[in-house]
Amino acid sequence: MRLESDNRVRIWLEGRELRFGPHALAVLDAFARPQSVEVAMERLRTRATGAQDWMELMNTVASLYEAGVLRDDTQTTPALASSPGVFDTAALQVAMLNDRARTSAFLRAIEEVVRAGDVVVDIGTGTGILAMAAARAGARQVYAIEATRLAQAARAMVEANGLADRVTVVEGWSTQVELPEQADVLTSEIIGNEPLAENVLEVVADARKRLLKPGARLIPHRVKIFGLPVEIPRAELGKRTFAAETLENWRAWYGMDFRPLLVAAQETPQVFYVKPQQAREWKTLGEPLRLAEVDLSRVEDLTIENRGTARTRAAGLLGGVLVYFELELSRSTRFSTAPAEADEGSHWRSPVWLLGESL
Repeated sequence: MRLESDNRVRIWLEGRELRFGPHALAVLDAFARPQSVEVAMERLRTRATGAQDWMELMNTVASLYEAGVLRDDTQTTPALASSPGVFDTAALQVAMLNDRARTSAFLRAIEEVVRAGDVVVDIGTGTGILAMAAARAGARQVYAIEATRLAQAARAMVEANGLADRVTVVEGWSTQVELPEQADVLTSEIIGNEPLAENVLEVVADARKRLLKPGARLIPHRVKIFGLPVEIPRAELGKRTFAAETLENWRAWYGMDFRPLLVAAQETPQVFYVKPQQAREWKTLGEPLRLAEVDLSRVEDLTIENRGTARTRAAGLLGGVLVYFELELSRSTRFSTAPAEADEGSHWRSPVWLLGESL
């Protein structure tokens, strides 16, 4: 086991490498000897700094159990591996900084929203570019929060750009750190390929309660998520799904019947990811359907349920739904990953949820 600088825990178990969040070490300590979940969670309760932190702790317990690190008396072998995303790799940071449209949109919004004398919190600061932009826009103090080893790089960037007197890099998770003052503005670019997958709702809700002044301004302040009904090219389906033609090829090559895989695939939700600009040529069979619209300055309910009706406008074979998002960054700045609008340099990939059987 290795404890990383951001308090994440890396575990090697029976030939697998697993990664867990900052509560993992305390959870393992609580279950170092056989213990009921109820007693262990009572012991762990004092670690949580708020509702979101408690949820993260519970998720850590569940993830350790699912991975087979924690076992009950009925479980003799690990169930499945856990592999949370890693955000501190050079490749990802390069991809985001090379995404000029994305970065420039955030910088324009910061110029518009941040006022002279503001206190700003930047969650998931990464290389520190948004935090430094806030300081240059006139912020009196910027707290740049970063849990990974990138915090050291961000601190060096701040010093190299002569902003160390106004930008303070805070190492840790935003749901666990305490700041000396509340902020007027929150900046945070924690929108993933699955728009809500990086806990943006939970993180922002916690920040509004603990780290921000009432009525604080948010960048972004609104997230809209859309589903686009599309006809998926046969070549794409052949590469990514158990298509009938692919199964027939395998039968011819290997002399086995692969049709059970087709039945299993139809019963299990399938998703793959594609660069939005690559989907521009795909045939769309209807108008985009708004799946969710979230006002981050007001959101309280962390569960989103919605139902809508998509109407076809063209004949074709409906293979799935491509998901994209739109961010409202400021009054005059918006950003979209819609195939028709996405920049060629976009680092995001759009999820494509497949139907069990094309219609």
